[in-house]
Amino acid sequence: MLARCPSCRNTFSTDRPGRQDCPICAKPLIVPEPAAAVPAHDAAARAEEPAGTPWERRGELGFWTGWLQTLQQALLEPGKLFASARRDRGASQLGFAVLTTSAFWAIGQIFERLLLGGQREQMRRLVESMSRDRDLGPVLRRMIDVQTQASSPGWVVALVVLTPLFSLVFLYLNAAVTHGVAALLGQARRGFPATFAACAYACAPLALLAVPACGSIVGVLWLIVLTAIGMKITHRISAGGAAASVLAPYLVLCCVLFVAFGAMALALRGALGQP
Repeated sequence: MLARCPSCRNTFSTDRPGRQDCPICAKPLIVPEPAAAVPAHDAAARAEEPAGTPWERRGELGFWTGWLQTLQQALLEPGKLFASARRDRGASQLGFAVLTTSAFWAIGQIFERLLLGGQREQMRRLVESMSRDRDLGPVLRRMIDVQTQASSPGWVVALVVLTPLFSLVFLYLNAAVTHGVAALLGQARRGFPATFAACAYACAPLALLAVPACGSIVGVLWLIVLTAIGMKITHRISAGGAAASVLAPYLVLCCVLFVAFGAMALALRGALGQP
């Protein structure tokens, strides 16, 4: 191996690392250990991995700075965010999705309770008056009881406490279904971690859950769009393939809901005694 003497600045050849004397000036020096050779495929894989999103680098940026920058990029610069996401940071991405969804979902529940309390009280009285009608069928009566319980403060507190669990289940279910459809369509080219990163950071628009009424609708629609963008970038597939992978499960869900609502409508008509 070649070494350079720090005293005389001459380069010489040696067969061992460690402490020794320079063969030119006889001054003592330490020859460092040679760097381990990195296989070509490992070096290429390392070069291919991005630097990480601000949230994945929150250790150097700070917790809130990393979260705010990631939220901003997801909403305004999604291409930049998904291109910087790493596939070996699943736990970190899970944390971002659960934190964002849970926090704003809980805030939305509190705001809705405060802002729409009067309307809910009127609805509760109407439901109670309807529940005293003995001509109601058992199905409709059960629905009224559920509506009354759902408007109670205890139910709201329980919902707020359980939002992290709901968020976690939603994220994994969404990622699993999206990846399954993508695999069937031949679009899951970089594995489940790429799909999980796309679905996790696509939860950023769920910050709109804090806005009562229309916030949840806009947030979910935005989530679907961001998931498609994320799938396109993380899996490096076409826009059409990404859109098909994301939209197919929602089309199936719409069909299931249509059938379910039809069956519910028939059950209500039967409970009310209508032909």
